[in-house]
Amino acid sequence: MLPVYLTHFWRTQYLKSQINSKAKKAVNQASVNQQDVIGLLVPQPPIGLQKLFSNIVEKVEGITSRYQQSLNDLEALHGALSQRAFKGELDLSRVALPATPIEGESPVAAAMPTPITTPVIELPETDLLLPALQDRTQLAPLLRFWLVAYRTQLGGAAFSLERFIAAAQIRLAELHPDHDFALDASDYEAIKAWVFDEIRNGKLKQTRDIICIDGRRQFGNQILLRARRLSQQ
Repeated sequence: MLPVYLTHFWRTQYLKSQINSKAKKAVNQASVNQQDVIGLLVPQPPIGLQKLFSNIVEKVEGITSRYQQSLNDLEALHGALSQRAFKGELDLSRVALPATPIEGESPVAAAMPTPITTPVIELPETDLLLPALQDRTQLAPLLRFWLVAYRTQLGGAAFSLERFIAAAQIRLAELHPDHDFALDASDYEAIKAWVFDEIRNGKLKQTRDIICIDGRRQFGNQILLRARRLSQQ
């Protein structure tokens, strides 16, 4: 058997149930002996299926590693945006004022944040995809095309750079599974530039989250980006 298959099989509930059924209970511990281990039943799929499973595991672990790096890069980007906001380098003049306080609102209920709907991101196929896979310098037009598609799907939800990057990475893998293509720091810079352009052009508006304390609605500390409605443009 391939080590990858056997290693993951040992993590299954099926094997754990066998071990639990053979374990000898004692005070604060349980044990199994060598004969118990020899008697464990381990399915042996054809080697072709084991190789397929190993390939899937390798791809999943690679995607997990890239997503972790993406999260680190996103945290750095969020910090940069926050610094620009607090330095006054982002235009907050059009942030909406808090709504009128709701009388009789329970302080406990008011402490609960308002749910934010997160629509499914659907990134369309485009002729820009193949050139981007062949030449990374052509990736920026593809990302901008998909970013516009994402913005039009936002509705009242807040723009999420993390969700967009995850959706773009998954879409790339769906359309061209043979390409081991991952977004890197230069791609984040292109996305960041698009965000600032959309803010300047009025396509995205800057707002802040609203929280309720003791029945009164006020601004929170989180800066949000939302799509500006057609009637507001």
